[in-house]
Amino acid sequence: MDVNLSTSRQLSPIFEAGGTIDLDVLRPVLEQHAASMVEDARDGGGGWPVDTGISRDAWRAEIDVSPSELFVSLINEARQRGRGYAIYIHRAGSRRLVYTEVQERLTLNLIPALQADIAVTLAETMRG
Repeated sequence: MDVNLSTSRQLSPIFEAGGTIDLDVLRPVLEQHAASMVEDARDGGGGWPVDTGISRDAWRAEIDVSPSELFVSLINEARQRGRGYAIYIHRAGSRRLVYTEVQERLTLNLIPALQADIAVTLAETMRG
């Protein structure tokens, strides 16, 4: 099975098409944070186990900016014998799945940092 950790932020109707803010100013913010999320998934915490270099390198992110929401997804579709396996990876001697460590850091640290940068960017854009 694949790992897909996603977050989205609904935007107020004030930001819909024809609103006062060009939402494309948020794309670089999402791209920067998506790159940080990929780096964290590969190397954060205790790092993705070294003996699973294929799945460590398989981390990637997707972003989308629409008039109603911002979307970031952290994905690992590593394949072995045609089957996804990243979701099953654990550290030697531990039952905890490593992707849950990534998910925890994403929820506790990376998403709040992204949300803060989005708020700052929107505030700066509104000031003109």
